[in-house]
This record gives sequence, C-alpha cells and structure tokens, in this order.
Amino acid sequence: MKLINNLFIDYVEAVKERVEDFPKELDEQYQVIKQGFEGEKQFASLLNEIEGLWWIYDLQIKNYNQIQFDFLVITDDEIIQFEIKNFTGDYYYDNQKLYRSSGYVAKDLINQFEVAHDGLKRVIQKYNINRRVKSYIVFIHPTFTLHGDLRSKVDILVNSELYKLKEMVSNNFKYDHNKLIYDKLKSLHQPFLTNNKHFQKIQFDEINGGVRCTKCRKMLQTELIYNKRKYLNCNHCGTVLMRSDIIIKSLKELYLLKDAPFSVKEAEEWTGVSNSAIKRILYCNFERVGQGKATKYVTR
Repeated sequence: MKLINNLFIDYVEAVKERVEDFPKELDEQYQVIKQGFEGEKQFASLLNEIEGLWWIYDLQIKNYNQIQFDFLVITDDEIIQFEIKNFTGDYYYDNQKLYRSSGYVAKDLINQFEVAHDGLKRVIQKYNINRRVKSYIVFIHPTFTLHGDLRSKVDILVNSELYKLKEMVSNNFKYDHNKLIYDKLKSLHQPFLTNNKHFQKIQFDEINGGVRCTKCRKMLQTELIYNKRKYLNCNHCGTVLMRSDIIIKSLKELYLLKDAPFSVKEAEEWTGVSNSAIKRILYCNFERVGQGKATKYVTR
C-alpha cells in the first residue's frame, strides 16, 4: 500500500514559490505535518516489505470518544497498534511528560496513546475478535534520542530497533481469517479528522501561474515550455524533464489551487503552452465537464 499525501501537503507544495510572500504560519504548519507524514511513509514502506501482511493506515472510529490509529497490523495472535512519531534530536521523559531541552512539550502524547489502546481493546471485545491487543509508540527518526524511563510507562520502538518489526508481525499464517478481521475493522472507518480541508488558503488571483521543474521546484522559462521538444533541461538545475509530464503536473496544481474546473484558455494562460498542444494534453489526461463553450476540465 502506498500512502497518498493529504490535501494540505499537496496544496502547500503546489502554492509554494507561486506567491510573493508565503505565510510563515502556513509554512510552519506544513513543516510539522510533512515531517509526521514522512515518518508514516517510512513505516509503511517497512510493512510493505513483509509478505502476506494485513495492515490498516489511519483508521478513524467515531465511537469511543473518536479514536484514530496510525497503523493497525493484524497477525494470527494479535492486533498491534503502531503510533508513529518522527521527532528529531534529544527528548526527555519526566513527570509524565516528554519534552525537548528547548522547552517544546509533546502534549498529551502518553494520554492519547493510552486512550487509543483502551479504545482498540473495546472494539475487539465488542465484535468478538479473538486477538490480543498490543500498542507501541514508534520514534522512527534516526536522530531521536530518549532520556528517561519512558519504557516503564509505554512500549516503544526507536529507529535502531526497527529490525525487530518483521519478527513481531511474522505470525500471519491465518491469511483468510486475518483478512476477515481486516475487512471488519476497515468497515468501522468513519473519518472525523478533516484532512486539513479548512486551512487558510491564499487568494487564487495572488498566485502566479507557470510550469515548474519537478526536481528543484523552480519556475521554468516560458520559451522552454512553448518549445515542442519532447524533453527539455531545467534552466536552473539542468535536470532532464519530459515536457508532457511537467505540463500535466502544472495543470493538476491549477485545478488544486483554483479549487474549481478550468477552461482551455485558463490552462493556456497558466502554463504558457500553445492552444493546440494544451488541448491534446487535456483531452488525454483530464476529465471534461460541460459542453461547447462551457467545457472545462478537472483532474481524473
């Protein structure tokens, strides 16, 4: 299973470098969410390496005080919850709190973890699922260093212990039965987290159009895009780019940032691509809505 960026991450990465002054608060929020998501992607890649394993990402259940699980892994004997934290540097555990020397406190980390663990146990009992429940906090970043006896409070894994993961979840021979449990738990998913849909967006008329290099993310010169060659070189970093791919990427960003269907004329103005070329790309790679002069396009 491949994890897909949430809407907030996609939006910020589409709008960055397209405005004069990118809001500091939005960038700080992005850095936190992006770092957390990168840790989750890393953990998912480890699970994907294990054959025949049933696991669920981001299960949300509205009952039991609204609980969310980063990862649930179903084995023959256990359902294991993994809460992923991509913290970096030195952390100290004291007086029921985990904090950095800078003063940052990981608020309610232990309490939320325990609430999720107890909530999972109630779900398992309610649906008569014959599995024990185990829960771990995974501090996945290699620079994370723990000071203090957090292990006496909760079960944890740090980066240097991730080699244990395969053995922890290897007892999965009851493939069909585990699949039934997987299906049942998935059916309970009732999203209550908004995927950051209501964050503060930038006015569309303040956003600059253009096509960007997918490597360095800088805007490409218009004459490079207008040229009809199949491949081109970024005028900033020199990366070889397939012309159609970067135009399609830019049009997807147009749809995301406008948050509405767009016309051929808008696509032409946004990308700097000729009318005939942009039409070919739209016909082959985007979905049409409306008819005649009212025809517009959306991402498939």
